Amino acid sequence: MINPVRESQHIQPMSRQNGLALTAAGLVLMPMLLAVGYWLDGRAQLVIVFLFLAAMVTALLGVLKLREPEFSFTLSAANLHYHHKVGGWSLHWSNIMRIDQPKLNRGFEMVDLPYIGLRIRDYDEFLPLMTARLAVHLLTEQRPLLSLALRYGAISRHELHDWLIEDSKFRSANGQQYVGIIAMLGHRMTHLRDLYGYDLLIHESSLDRDAAEFVTLLRRYLHP
Repeated sequence: MINPVRESQHIQPMSRQNGLALTAAGLVLMPMLLAVGYWLDGRAQLVIVFLFLAAMVTALLGVLKLREPEFSFTLSAANLHYHHKVGGWSLHWSNIMRIDQPKLNRGFEMVDLPYIGLRIRDYDEFLPLMTARLAVHLLTEQRPLLSLALRYGAISRHELHDWLIEDSKFRSANGQQYVGIIAMLGHRMTHLRDLYGYDLLIHESSLDRDAAEFVTLLRRYLHP
């Protein structure tokens, strides 16, 4: 009998919300504004042009939202699946050591970051399944985390410069050798662990609720 706490469920990301509405609004407004501009015969032309560009941006934003995967996560009794527009990754719950919302020191207080963090037990169960295309996107999307660490004084500018372009050779704790973009991702994961305590950090825009509530949900699967 399946534990109801660990029933499979799909997570629809907040980043995809209102995509259809924004696209439709932009596409409807653009011809309307053209008609109004024609009717005004040159009067208030700058205002019409500005509104038309705003409608175009609205439609484009909606299209970009709709290009995001319908689901960002799939949670099952055995695995945590993450869906990205260029691929995805999967982790068995037994390979996840800890799940939490990462923090940084700001003076005498701890600041919650808009991410959830996953600490992995064994890189060799994760890296071999990663595609080069997805690894490139993850490396790019994680760059703001390095800049954030610099802003809070967790790393120096010299370290930031070195870590933006990671080494293309990586040896895991078990001695497995990796080269190329997958090796660069392995190094980035170790740097994120040093900075934040977690190997993978996912922005809250991929969630369907705030980060703290999503951490609670994942922990129910991790420790049923």
